[in-house]
Amino acid sequence: MATPDAQEDAARQRIIKHMNADHLDSVRRYLEAYAKKSILQTRSAQMTDISLNEMKFSCNGQQHVIAFDPPMKSLREARERVVELDKDALQILGRSDVSVDKYIPPYVKFGHYWNFTQCVLAYVLLPYPFVWQHGSVLYDSFLYRFPSFANLIASVGWYVVVFIMLPLHFVEAGFMARRLRIKHGLIPLDGVWWLWVSSCFIEGVTAKWRLDGLVEQKKKEKEAKKH
Repeated sequence: MATPDAQEDAARQRIIKHMNADHLDSVRRYLEAYAKKSILQTRSAQMTDISLNEMKFSCNGQQHVIAFDPPMKSLREARERVVELDKDALQILGRSDVSVDKYIPPYVKFGHYWNFTQCVLAYVLLPYPFVWQHGSVLYDSFLYRFPSFANLIASVGWYVVVFIMLPLHFVEAGFMARRLRIKHGLIPLDGVWWLWVSSCFIEGVTAKWRLDGLVEQKKKEKEAKKH
């Protein structure tokens, strides 16, 4: 039969393994909120030890200690305590408890896919007058029926892209990048950050709508697990 010390050590190792494998987002938040580390610095964060009095972490080549106040009476309290600390960390950081760990492509919704493809075509075709003029494939196969419209697009297409689409989508992508960083703890070193931000730059608001849908879905899944 295992001694009490051996049982406690086994419990401690299970907690450490579980936190590093399944709750690394929480580990990173602890260090951001309580050790004042940046999102970038916490990318290497790992829990290294836990006792009745404190948790220990390695981060960016340094060791950090976060104390339990009051100390635990048993490691059986660990789950409740780490959850409480994570909730407090979320409030301190002003962050959502929903982790954005995947990208939803525009083709999952027809309207979003239509908007995405039209934006791509606009970026590719509108700035070039020759595409809309006599001699081009587009003009000779279709636009010859609407010469006035073709001439108008040839004249103002570049203006629409440079002075309307690019500035508007740049701002929308900026809001997306800020939201991902502040609310969900993602930075440009995360691949999913690039997918969401670049998609928003191309298509605009429909990318935001899909992110809203993903966050709402994850919130519902969290609520369902509580019951």
